[in-house]
Amino acid sequence: MINSIDVQYVDTNLYLSKELWLPFGSRGAFGGQSLHAYFILACNVEIPVIYQVQRIRDGRSFVTRTVTATQKGKAIFILNCSFVKTDDSLHLDHQIDMPDVPGPENFPSDLKFLGNIVTNEKDYPEKFRKQVEKVLADDQPIDYREVHNASPREIMTGEGEPTAVNRRWFKTRGALTDDMRLHACIIAYASDSGFLNTAAKANGLTYSSPSIGMMTSLDHSMWFHKPARADSWLLYDKYSPRSNDGRGVVFGKIYNSDGCLVATTAQEGIIRLSPIGQKKLQKKLDLTDSKL
Repeated sequence: MINSIDVQYVDTNLYLSKELWLPFGSRGAFGGQSLHAYFILACNVEIPVIYQVQRIRDGRSFVTRTVTATQKGKAIFILNCSFVKTDDSLHLDHQIDMPDVPGPENFPSDLKFLGNIVTNEKDYPEKFRKQVEKVLADDQPIDYREVHNASPREIMTGEGEPTAVNRRWFKTRGALTDDMRLHACIIAYASDSGFLNTAAKANGLTYSSPSIGMMTSLDHSMWFHKPARADSWLLYDKYSPRSNDGRGVVFGKIYNSDGCLVATTAQEGIIRLSPIGQKKLQKKLDLTDSKL
């Protein structure tokens, strides 16, 4: 992961990716004070990415940059980011309290949970088994632990009871250096993982459901409130207030284990039904109309 977020200096305001990583199930490579990212095209991990930096503003307290990532001369990603100097003066301070949930030691890691399903469950699709084997064989740098214990059936079918709130603990599987810029980058990476799936779960579905035809991020925003270590447990509290017209919106809050709100996130993405999903929904709507 460290190599995947590092870049090589080429020239003034021009950088080149050193290494790209494609997690299983993703369409392309994953990709301060705040950041606002726009995903334009899928990234090809076989081709280096060129990052062009525009120095928009250098103020006394804030600096603003725009970064455009390109492949084959086409923009695939645009990032607007702001950095702020540390302020030691007195200031207003409040936050929303962290949800009262059991600690991460009470939940299995995502990899262990999937492994247990394959080991203990007999009635599961062959496609599901192959997907799990690929996930388990992939290099997974983050330990994710879902607070909601989904049943094996929900995991295998991608369908369950609708819930607009989704929470998970996460941290890196290994210790990191004390470079807090690295920690911020990894937390930003982890904040995108499974984020849009929250909007699908609000409709009783997940990305693995046959009813989902397409699910991908359009944009991602993040505000860093306090420095936090990515190799210590963090709670990601996510909820989706709305999905319609083939899109979903999700908001999130990231807390450290002491209950301090360290970051806030927001994302919009595409969530389109497959032909199977459209038929199921139409049948449900027809049934509802017949009862009126």
